[in-house]
Amino acid sequence: MNILVAGNGLMAVRVVDALMQRHQVTCLHPEDGQAWQLEQLDAEFVTGEITSPVSLADARVSSADVFIACSNNDEQNIVACMAARRLGAKKTICVLMRKGILSKHAEGTELARSLGIDQVVRPIDQLAEEMLAIILVPGALEVRRVADGRLSLFRYAIAPGSDASGKELSALKLPQNTRMVHLRRGEQFIVPRGNTKLQAGDKLIAMGFHDSLSRLGPILGAAKRPRREAAVVGGGRVGRAVTRGLIRAGWQVKVIDSDRDRCELIAEKTNALVLHGDGTDLEFLEQEQVGEVPVVVAVTSSDERNLLVSLVVKQLGNSRVITRADRYSNERLFEKVGVDVVRSAKGAAIRTIISDVDTHESEIHAELEHGDARVLEIEVSAQAKKLPMTQLNPPASAVVGAILRGNQVLIPGGKDVILAEDHLFVFCARADEDDTRQYFADPQAAELS
Repeated sequence: MNILVAGNGLMAVRVVDALMQRHQVTCLHPEDGQAWQLEQLDAEFVTGEITSPVSLADARVSSADVFIACSNNDEQNIVACMAARRLGAKKTICVLMRKGILSKHAEGTELARSLGIDQVVRPIDQLAEEMLAIILVPGALEVRRVADGRLSLFRYAIAPGSDASGKELSALKLPQNTRMVHLRRGEQFIVPRGNTKLQAGDKLIAMGFHDSLSRLGPILGAAKRPRREAAVVGGGRVGRAVTRGLIRAGWQVKVIDSDRDRCELIAEKTNALVLHGDGTDLEFLEQEQVGEVPVVVAVTSSDERNLLVSLVVKQLGNSRVITRADRYSNERLFEKVGVDVVRSAKGAAIRTIISDVDTHESEIHAELEHGDARVLEIEVSAQAKKLPMTQLNPPASAVVGAILRGNQVLIPGGKDVILAEDHLFVFCARADEDDTRQYFADPQAAELS
């Protein structure tokens, strides 16, 4: 597809980088100090204001299948989408960072469409939704839905001292309709096999049906009946959204914030226990027994404060810590120093954009491991021969996680076969993406030696 990305900040850089391998991407960006970051990428660039009809025409907006406005200015993004649609763009996606503009869901959606905007992406809302999905599954580090919600991807860590540690994968009584597709051990990627021996700290990704995957946590070391309690450090937009979602799900929530006025507002609007205090103060956290809460969510507006909260909480107990890190470089860094789950608002928005753009066959349905791994949907050729799963010879990292056959969804085992025109959901490393697509379009049996 022809995609035109309008913007000049980190969001634009990451959107262009994520899409340029599979699409013809042009980037329209103003001339400023951040332009050099975009120009390092393998895409076409046009310099100009994103709201200018002349600049949009220079960037060939009339031939754009998708126009994405993702500057740091909400008003400019709205105007750019309006102009792009009138100049011929087939679909428009508008990123809005602030609350208030087109914020009421039903009314906002209707108004957006009247302005020529097909999809509004709100990074803050997307971040809160991702965090809630993870928190509500005991032990999960990642929760993604693919295939219109019919399939899910969960990531878990093998907990120290768990029964799974030291066992081969085949010895675990895994729930039906689940399939292990990836194991990460430090920086090493491993394709899980029946004889793969698990170690504490291993991170496993499984594909399957949502309810079945939810039962994996206790098998891999999560508490069997965890208390539905959480502490949210930071009462801003993300903290309030997570708090409301948890309370709706029947959880007890403590909210900690250093702003007294904000504390009073949260206390009026929710049933949470609101504590006025500094979430980085060790003595305060000990006094409030935050280290004994099963889940702690650090979502202040400062990456540094969120990291400090996370590390202090880890010293106090065994809480599962979910942390916000808005600088992209910090996502990996926080995980390396022991934070369980790290999410950023811009990262959540970019995943939403990619999912919306890549809706066609043989495209990406999810990116994981900070973009190092992905799930592809690939349609098998109509001329392909029936092939048992046991005879597959795919690229090194590729694993078939699910098969969509008509209206039937199969989580394959060794006795299953791949048929012509099946839709395969295949997990692979980013480096193996092209080879994986090529192989599974017409899979061939492994040669017998």
